Amino acid sequence: MAELTREQKKDYARQLYLNDSSITQAEIAERVGVSKVTICKWVKEGKWEELQTSLQVGKDVQLARLYGQLKRLNDAIEGRDEGENFAGSKDADAILKITTAIKNLETETNIAEKMATGKEFLSFVRKTSGFDTSKEVARLFNAYIKSCL
Repeated sequence: MAELTREQKKDYARQLYLNDSSITQAEIAERVGVSKVTICKWVKEGKWEELQTSLQVGKDVQLARLYGQLKRLNDAIEGRDEGENFAGSKDADAILKITTAIKNLETETNIAEKMATGKEFLSFVRKTSGFDTSKEVARLFNAYIKSCL
């Protein structure tokens, strides 16, 4: 597997940070292949703590709100008089922004779901097969997640 770029490492670290509250910054640094100082810097610059808090609201709730906004906007456009029921530039811009936000949340959710499933599986392996096996599974899982980025 090719070496990850700095940006890919940052994305991977962000996913680990946001999706596993039990992992330490030192563990993230080791798994990603950067220093703990770098992780601390990324957390601070990217406001990951705030993002983690906002994600606790739930992506499902956020997606439902966005889909609701998109539906209301489309309904308002459709409800206009005949010949004027089309999206103007402001409407088109709003639709583009909402659909982009939906796509971003759905894409991030897929990685998050993979990581959540991996975390549960690693916990299962630790309990049933011991540390050495779980360490190897974690190494393979890290490679898998990196390949998804």
